[in-house]
Amino acid sequence: MIITVSLNKLKEIINIVNNICPKKSDLNVLNYFYLEAKNKEIFIQATDLEINYQTKFPAKIEKEGKILIPAKQFEKIVDNLFEEDITLEVNKDVLYIRGKKFFVNLPGLNEEEYPTFSPINKDKFLEIDNEIFMESLEKLYPVLQTSDIRPEFSGVYFDFTPQGLNLVATDSLRLAVIKIKPAFYETNIENSGTLVPFRIIKEYKSIKRKSGKLKVYFEENQVTFELMSHILTSKLIAIDYPNYKDYLNPPSFIFTLSLDRDEVIKVLKLNEVYLSTLKELECEFNFEENKLYFYTKNELLGEAKTEVDFEVKENNYNNSVFKIKFNFDFFYDGFYVLNSDKALLNFFSTGEELFPLYLVSPVEEDFIYISAHL
Repeated sequence: MIITVSLNKLKEIINIVNNICPKKSDLNVLNYFYLEAKNKEIFIQATDLEINYQTKFPAKIEKEGKILIPAKQFEKIVDNLFEEDITLEVNKDVLYIRGKKFFVNLPGLNEEEYPTFSPINKDKFLEIDNEIFMESLEKLYPVLQTSDIRPEFSGVYFDFTPQGLNLVATDSLRLAVIKIKPAFYETNIENSGTLVPFRIIKEYKSIKRKSGKLKVYFEENQVTFELMSHILTSKLIAIDYPNYKDYLNPPSFIFTLSLDRDEVIKVLKLNEVYLSTLKELECEFNFEENKLYFYTKNELLGEAKTEVDFEVKENNYNNSVFKIKFNFDFFYDGFYVLNSDKALLNFFSTGEELFPLYLVSPVEEDFIYISAHL
């Protein structure tokens, strides 16, 4: 095999490949990725048996061939190269990498030792603009990053309903839901829910592509993301997902307040300096002054008290002051992911003195953020 490829293109692909290949594995072949040159294209595969990645791209091919290449070592070499194009040559399972001013080599393996990939069934599909999907994920990502609290729910739940597609994430303490209207996607799936593992979501985000269509194929035991020439396939999580819809439309709110979203974020960043290791944020709602006070305290640094004004939209609370404590990140994340000047802050009761935060935007009706308190 003799091929010439763009260094930038190779770096982009190898970064994804190295994320897929396990850092340590008893099955040594999984530390390698598969490269084949054929029909004027380079075809690359990588797997850790849980998630598979494959892609292809055009290249100058002088001689066709294939080889297994150690991913970690190859990435280190590629990261330190400096020429626009490099030549890869294979001779007796040894990969030779050369340019005008360098020459290195790596031992490879025979490609027959590599695991085979399952074929992809494309009967059940979702097609959506990649930018829309990425924007939706950004709103869910804070919850996804703490989903190891309940690993069995770690991922995005794709809930196809007659009203549209609900993308849902929960870590058992928080719930984030974004509703996408049917006009923004195409699918042949009806009234069905699937939990897509966080791992494939994470690897999908590492693909640096904004434009184009994302295609998602749902099968009984696996799910596949196809974005242009990149294909990711993962096993599905078999679990009964919590009935999240019970929390989306509470019978009534204790109160509803309108706050300036940017102002809340600004004062919270000051409070963050004074967080303790418990990350405790104390909130005091004063209805006589129409102010929300934030308190944080650190035994070494001191304490912080900040305030923001609010406008009362609805108030079913009988007292003049309402106090509650939150994990700082859980409270902050809800405001951070909103894309609006104003935020509507609500509380509802689930009994036993539990008052979850229910946060929405007045201009983003399709996104809901719910968090438990301390």
